[in-house]
Order: sequence, then structure tokens, then C-alpha cells
Amino acid sequence: MPTTALKTTLKTTLQLRSAEPLYKQISRNLLQCLAAGEWKPGSQLPTEHELAERFGVAIYTVRAGIGELVAAGILARRQGKGTFVARHERDRQRQRFSRIFDDEDRKPVFTKEVVANFRKQHADRRAMDLLRLGPRRESFVYYWETTSEERERAFGFRHITVPAHLFHGLTARALRERQQNIYGLYQDLCGVNVIRMEDRVRATRADAHVAKILGMSREAPLLQIDRIAFTYDDVPVELRTRFFDGSRYHYHADQFGT
Repeated sequence: MPTTALKTTLKTTLQLRSAEPLYKQISRNLLQCLAAGEWKPGSQLPTEHELAERFGVAIYTVRAGIGELVAAGILARRQGKGTFVARHERDRQRQRFSRIFDDEDRKPVFTKEVVANFRKQHADRRAMDLLRLGPRRESFVYYWETTSEERERAFGFRHITVPAHLFHGLTARALRERQQNIYGLYQDLCGVNVIRMEDRVRATRADAHVAKILGMSREAPLLQIDRIAFTYDDVPVELRTRFFDGSRYHYHADQFGT
């Protein structure tokens, strides 16, 4: 969309939704710009003064709108430099997305992962529904499995599904040779930026396949974590299910009050 047209659209949106606080409208419209690809991960946003002029609001309103996205980890402020689109840096994202802890030392578990069974296939009904896949060309997905190993022992297993039409260039080799967090790979290789996820945790028992991989009895406790990951505009871009030995590991998430 041409820059002039984009400015007009954003100002019109602000005027039409006058019942909503202006700073929240700024946050929402900045997200629209990000979703449209106007600013790429790692790139710098215009100054607060330029954005205030563009949106037709006060600088402090822009600052508050940006602050919401900074708090959400979507934007990052660098003192003396400005505001940037956040990147999935390895250490920061590990702390944000890794929530499996060892029961003995209560430290998060970071392990070697072995990728297997990578393939392109038709989405099953669950993937069609949860990834909101529509036309036939969008009904293909990439599916793969990984085994998590610690000290040469498999203790975790997961399978992942992503829409093939959004993940151009994704291959088994790219997954095996990646040096960054998997969401960093999505961002750098495919241009898909994961900004939030929903996890559902439950206790279950292993089926024959998982029990064999993890070397555990089908009667042993198993921790199952189902995740949906989202990009801008709350578009779902990844499904994953993880299984861990429930006798040795636990799931931990910090919550912040509102």
C-alpha cells in the first residue's frame, strides 16, 4: 500500500473508533503496519514525533501506545537510539518460551534436539480448524517431530505443524542446522514473527509411540503441553504438542497481575 494511502487509512481508523482510548488505537495500528511488513524485525521505527504527526495525536499518546507493545515484547526501546521491532534473540527467547524445569534443581531444561519425519502433507481436521486453513492451496502443512535429549537420554518428544504457504523455504536441514531458537528461524528464514502463544497443560499417559521414544512405561505419568503460536492480527501459525516425563519434570509459568 502506498505510504500516503496508509497514512489516510490509519487516521480514518482512529477517527472511526473514537470510543477506544487513543493510545490503544496507536498500538493496534502499529500492529497493522507490522503485519503489512512496513517494518521488519530488527528495523527502527520512525521517531515518536514523526509517528505523532502521522497519526495526528500527541507525542505522549504515541509513547503510551508504543509502551504497550514494548511490554508485550513486540517492540524494543534502545536508550539513545529509538524504538525497534524486536527480534527473537536466542537467550531472551529461551527465557520467554522455555517453561520446562527439572524437579531436582528447578532449572529450565535446554537440550539437544533430534529432528525426524519432516514432511509436507494435507492438514488433518484439527490443524485445519486451529490454524484456520481455508482454500485448497492453504490446506498443506509442514509436519515434523523432535526428540529432546539430555546426556544422551531422550526425555521429551514433540510434533509440530505449520501452514506450508506461510513457511516458504523451511526444510529439515534448516531445522537441524539452526543456531537460534526455532522462532528465530521462523523469523529469519520465513518472515513469520511469533509474538504470543497459548499453552494448555494436562496429565496423560503415553501411547505406544511416545512410550517407546521416551523409554518409559505406558502407565508412567506423562506431561502433555499443547501450544498454538500466533503472529500479528492473532493469526495462528504453529501447532505443537510436547510430551515430557512427568515423574522428573514440571511446567512453570510466571503470571503478572493486571
